[in-house]
Amino acid sequence: MAVVTTTAKRGGHITLAFTVHSDSEELHEQGSMGIGLCIEAGLSTSCRSDPSRSSGLMVISNGLPIDSDLHRLVLEECARFDSSLYSMHHTFDLVCELPFSQGFGLSAAGSITAARCLIAHSNIPLHLHEPLVWAIAHRVERRHSGGLGDVTALHAGGVVRRIIPGATHQIDQIEPVVVGTGPGRSDGWTSSIPLLLAWRPSGSKHTSTYIDSEGWSQRIRIAGEEVMETMSNNPWDATRWREIIDAAHCFAKQSGLIEDSGRASLLDEVRWALKPIEQDIEVMLCMLGESVVVVPRELGSGNRMDEAENLLVNLTSLKCAQTVLSPIS
Repeated sequence: MAVVTTTAKRGGHITLAFTVHSDSEELHEQGSMGIGLCIEAGLSTSCRSDPSRSSGLMVISNGLPIDSDLHRLVLEECARFDSSLYSMHHTFDLVCELPFSQGFGLSAAGSITAARCLIAHSNIPLHLHEPLVWAIAHRVERRHSGGLGDVTALHAGGVVRRIIPGATHQIDQIEPVVVGTGPGRSDGWTSSIPLLLAWRPSGSKHTSTYIDSEGWSQRIRIAGEEVMETMSNNPWDATRWREIIDAAHCFAKQSGLIEDSGRASLLDEVRWALKPIEQDIEVMLCMLGESVVVVPRELGSGNRMDEAENLLVNLTSLKCAQTVLSPIS
């Protein structure tokens, strides 16, 4: 077998409010309800699989080698369905537009793209590739404690609400491979919404810090369920934009997450810097990083993100990146 290289790209996901449903022993039943934004900025994964070299893997992120449990888990999950993947050496080369562990859903994007590359190099029948990617990415996210609903959200795209916890696809059988529909449900709508992301370059927090903590999990679940009682009702479209912004602010306060990791001071810092354009923009916390997303207050209003980025860069020590809402998947 010859050396093969495949590249896959996936944008990230910003959670604005969520619940925690991680009690089930079945990984495909674990997940969350919530609301969020799927974005075009994310990461690109190239995988070079070489059968002439001894088995193993190497991960390079933006030119630097890293130790990645996530990619080891992706390989382990994919090899359950084609053990020949273990007889190759896999080099993953990541180009990341955003930082990990800052609330931008890059673990989910990394799981999806790595699984897509490895499965493309396998002997698994073509019609099973896409459903298997989603099933494996969700399993890896849960095994890695990297997220509860990012993969399910990315399956929908756009401005997304997750209305039933769990994976969108589940593995029913390994030999022969059978992939069924999972319990997770999400829906999305999209529009030409410009976004500005800002984060503290020195700060990050792994999602497991919260979802594996009984205290945090309980507070988040109560606050998230209160938000979703309202957000799960009625059609999901652009008429909900103001409601989404209000729900995100409410969740940040009710869950207590705004007071943790200096998020309140981060929010104050960004709002102070953007005061000259405060009538046109809204600043929301990204869950669960030390980061914010700046959005237009009214859909269809003028794009002031260049101005917002200039203000933040000149008046703060924050890192920034502009992006847009992703299309529906």
